[in-house]
Amino acid sequence: MRFARPLPIIALAAALAAGCGSSSSEQSGNEQSQAATTQPPTARTAPTAPAGASAQSCSAGVAGVGELRVAGVACKTGRLVTAGWSGDASCASPAAASRFGCTVRGYRCLGAATERGIAVSCARPNRSISFIAKRG
Repeated sequence: MRFARPLPIIALAAALAAGCGSSSSEQSGNEQSQAATTQPPTARTAPTAPAGASAQSCSAGVAGVGELRVAGVACKTGRLVTAGWSGDASCASPAAASRFGCTVRGYRCLGAATERGIAVSCARPNRSISFIAKRG
């Protein structure tokens, strides 16, 4: 009977202790202060390329092509691939196709029809070139 008396007290203490845990939707004081000071990136501070990559805008230099961007390559290479894509008949959009692809200078290029023209992305490992081409 000595153990009968503390048993309800132990059960009550265990129930109280179980209720003191935090749920996944709660934040500790430290987490709240970090969340309050962390600002989402703005258009001016948002990264333009993955960490360690260097992305840059370039002049296209090819008629009907705009918004040339390269990552991991020089603008000159981007212009060469853009010119190759523009002059390669296999890179032309098939009738009524919304997506298509071809290979130019060792880069695999994928095109997608958009309201602004054809969005083209050409890539090789650790290198990418993208641009918008006018339709037609």
